[in-house]
Amino acid sequence: MDRITQSMIDSFKSNQSLNIDDDSELFEYFVNYCVVNNVYGSNDFDLEEITTGKATQGIDGIAIIVNQKFVNTIEDIDTLIEYNKSISVKFVLIQAKTSSSFDNTEIGNLLTYSKLFFSDDTSMFRTAEMQHFIELKEYIFSKGDKLKKNPELFLYYVTLGTWTDDENLRATISVGKESLRGTNLFSNISFEPCGSEKIQDLYRKTKEKLKATFKFEKRITMYSINDDEVGYSGVLPFKEFKKLIIDENGATKAVFEDNIRDYLGPNPDVNKNITETIKTGNVNAFSMLNNGITVVTSSIIISGDIATIEDYQIVNGCQTSNVLIENMDSVEGIDELIIPIRIIATKDENLKNDITRATNSQTAIKKDQLEALSTFQKKLEEYYKTYRDEDALVYERRTGQYRDSNIPKNRIITIAMQIKTVAAMFLDEPSGVSGQYGTVAKRVGNKIFKTADKEIIYYVSSLALYKIENLFRTHKIDKKYRRARYHAMMLFRMLVSTEKMPRFNARKMENYCKNILEVLENNAECERIFCGIVAYIASKDGELDIMDRKCFERKETTEYLKNRLDEIKIFVDTYSISEQ
Repeated sequence: MDRITQSMIDSFKSNQSLNIDDDSELFEYFVNYCVVNNVYGSNDFDLEEITTGKATQGIDGIAIIVNQKFVNTIEDIDTLIEYNKSISVKFVLIQAKTSSSFDNTEIGNLLTYSKLFFSDDTSMFRTAEMQHFIELKEYIFSKGDKLKKNPELFLYYVTLGTWTDDENLRATISVGKESLRGTNLFSNISFEPCGSEKIQDLYRKTKEKLKATFKFEKRITMYSINDDEVGYSGVLPFKEFKKLIIDENGATKAVFEDNIRDYLGPNPDVNKNITETIKTGNVNAFSMLNNGITVVTSSIIISGDIATIEDYQIVNGCQTSNVLIENMDSVEGIDELIIPIRIIATKDENLKNDITRATNSQTAIKKDQLEALSTFQKKLEEYYKTYRDEDALVYERRTGQYRDSNIPKNRIITIAMQIKTVAAMFLDEPSGVSGQYGTVAKRVGNKIFKTADKEIIYYVSSLALYKIENLFRTHKIDKKYRRARYHAMMLFRMLVSTEKMPRFNARKMENYCKNILEVLENNAECERIFCGIVAYIASKDGELDIMDRKCFERKETTEYLKNRLDEIKIFVDTYSISEQ
């Protein structure tokens, strides 16, 4: 392996806190991370959820992207259908080899196994991971009437060699693609052979700040304090605006993470109205009827009519943007559609917060929800900073805040992760957090992030996830039980704090959580309890069928475990690490 790629893999391993010694396995994780980030447009996904497992032949990674959302459950897909009525699908299949050359046989294997994956007979794939991907694939094709077009297929074959466009290899790829086309399942099939130079470029891309360059002719300066504090108002034709929201690979950029309405889920009625306006073909009508887009950026440079923005987010206009994306291939003349836009450059986090709240204040979002996803988030970020021990976590209130830092990714808690940890550990809903966080947020959004909530609740739940994930990462608990992690977090709270849980805003909640925190910070005791809980769950395999991926998505599993809390306590109290 060349020194540059090796240094990148070392950096990746450290940043992801991976405890993997096998070079081939580590390379697979590295490649999966780089490729999926490239197609998906974001690195905000769980590496374990795209890995096919050690025993799977021909395919090392799979990602399924629906309406530019990474999906991991059938519920995710159903939610997107409910919101958008129709779906666009991308399948990403990856094979990674540490060999120093491109192998004709291995390329053929990827194409062959990919076709088998999409066939009716998938019996050769026996791992739990592949069964899960097959289930999602089958469900998507069962919803054929909801597909805007046939899915797109992206195949990546990655080695440490140099791609020379060998005609024999090209012939193998051509034959394999033609065979896949014969299934009539795909609207487009892409095969990307990647050597070391290409995978290096893809890894660099994961580190880059969001950046866009576009033509901004029709604008006025709203205010200009200095080079770092300036605001513009104007209009952009869609052909220029889409440079802000779509990358060169056609992936939607991660520009909506700070958008409040995106957390609460899209409004089908709003989407319908926007779609109808777009389809009229009247470019002037759209600009008059639409409230427009608000972009907050850390910097903007304008030279003539060419603008470049960096480290930016769309804080209002998520619905408009996504409807435009959905219709950009089907509406004639959409490139000329005129979109009202405001671009505000500032490095002041408080001002960014105020803009986000103000630009959403006239939507259907309730005032307390606005506060929950703005003011409280700032308080939470500051609260996390009060912990300074070696396992201290940081709260990423705004996308990419810690992109340039040396903080390991497993110590960075996003809003999406926070929603899941609190729902699982303190709302007793571990069965409902396996899918998209937007789905989870819709279910529990009115129960969390309230201004009077005790911040310690949120930190404790995040630390619990961090601790149990480390036990899986360091092989203290077998990774095959990882799907039980959210249930284990709920049970951990119930075992450590036997008293009734106070309200989130009650004074007693502070001490309630401090008792849990004290045990979490005691590494030996924390390990013993988590290992004991998972060992108990594993012992009930005959009753729970825990190897079934859906087991931990069922409410019945949660109720089964809660009803046996006394039995679990006895089991854990007498459990010894040496029993593993």
